[in-house]
Amino acid sequence: MTKYIFDTNITSILGRDDKVSNDLLDRLSELSDEDIISVSVLTLYESNYGLKNCTSDLQKQEITNNINFIKKYFDVIPLDLKEMDIFANLKVAYKNHTGISRKDAKKNDIDLLIASSAIAENAILISNDKIFETLCELDVNLKYENWLK
Repeated sequence: MTKYIFDTNITSILGRDDKVSNDLLDRLSELSDEDIISVSVLTLYESNYGLKNCTSDLQKQEITNNINFIKKYFDVIPLDLKEMDIFANLKVAYKNHTGISRKDAKKNDIDLLIASSAIAENAILISNDKIFETLCELDVNLKYENWLK
């Protein structure tokens, strides 16, 4: 059994009707029945924000389809105290590694929280976000794959 946590930039593809979405769905269908597919609750927060901020009816429908797909097929991982130290250590390491300011480091909080959940859950994080490549260098417990490459 393998546990996966999908980042928002991957799950947002699922509501679309295109080749990239179909390829991603094919990849999901190749997983075993014992594998666990999940998202952080933050992914639903980000998706819902996108829905509320959207002006296009087509985009609203895609995001709504996406949210419904996630709620139907993915486990939703809540934030938990077990991620608290992981997040703090990861954020300090990232800030020190990149040299970014505290203010700029805040822009990455959601990605750092999702990475912290993946570490705490011993899950493979699926994303297309380059920050996770850097975070893997900073914490050997973070397992990351980019299914869009």
